[in-house]
Amino acid sequence: MKIKKFQARTFSEVLKAVKRELGPDAVILSSEQLDESMVEVVAAVDYEGLDPIEQPSTVEGTTDLSELKSEVARLKEALLQMKKSGYEMKLPEKKLRVLRLLLKRSIKEEFAMRLCEKAQDAESLLSVLTDELKTMDAMSSRKAVMLIGPTGVGKTTTLAKLASQAIRSGRKIAVMTLDTYRIGAVEQLRFFSRVLGVPLEVVSEISDLKEKVAKHSGRDMIFIDTTGRNPRDEKYIGEIRAIHSLGLPIETHLIMSVNSDDVFMTDAYRYYGKLDIDCLGFTKVDEAVNAGSIYNLSVLYQKPVAYITTGQRIPTDIEFPDNSALARLILRKGVEE
Repeated sequence: MKIKKFQARTFSEVLKAVKRELGPDAVILSSEQLDESMVEVVAAVDYEGLDPIEQPSTVEGTTDLSELKSEVARLKEALLQMKKSGYEMKLPEKKLRVLRLLLKRSIKEEFAMRLCEKAQDAESLLSVLTDELKTMDAMSSRKAVMLIGPTGVGKTTTLAKLASQAIRSGRKIAVMTLDTYRIGAVEQLRFFSRVLGVPLEVVSEISDLKEKVAKHSGRDMIFIDTTGRNPRDEKYIGEIRAIHSLGLPIETHLIMSVNSDDVFMTDAYRYYGKLDIDCLGFTKVDEAVNAGSIYNLSVLYQKPVAYITTGQRIPTDIEFPDNSALARLILRKGVEE
């Protein structure tokens, strides 16, 4: 067994050095942040248990994943190794407070560690989060806006809010629905469309969508509702792909509920991540204990957040926060300190 001590400016950098020198089978024995500019890790690798041809020499730094995802994966792996070995990460008191705050807000541990490397203290955390989060103006979207997401996240209600906001800003709109499965879904949108005085198209076959969109080409925006299904349903994912293959100017919004189980939301990424998603929308913020999942998913998808919803009222319970407001929400939303 070879044991070696490594030092670098950040935990992510020191993990790169460990992998480069000891290879992918290296185990983190301990970790400590010595000061604001130096992290120390003790790592080990057991060459005796490896076949000679498997013994590591160098590790290539290029992968098909983005640098961000590679960094997060390294942090997650190191955390798991330390927990299995009975070790904990040692941090200065200020950064420990940052870590505790982030974990309390339900931000995933590997993401929280990454933020701790950037934020010197709790006061600077808001600025770091603001810089990392991305937002976009949902009202400057392409002609057709399609909402997708799991069952029960509130896509139809969110579509009604977005459509109402578009009308209030002077846009001419049309509404379409592909949700012919759910009982009452069409009637819900038909009632809404009558109230607003806008046309509604019920699209039974995906192949008909192109014709329906062309029919309303004179409208400023078209809002398309879809069936909520389990993201593990490959047929459902295939249907969304088929819509994208039509060549329409569609902007796809993935809608997720903030009060959903974090494990489910992360697992859903494995499936929704295969689709051409343009932005994220988060619902039921008012029902959630914490809002850390907003950050978690924005990191996973690397997509901007377009809006959040805070209740059932149409059209009022929807907000279009900028980066700073979103960061404040994530840090504020949670149990009292």
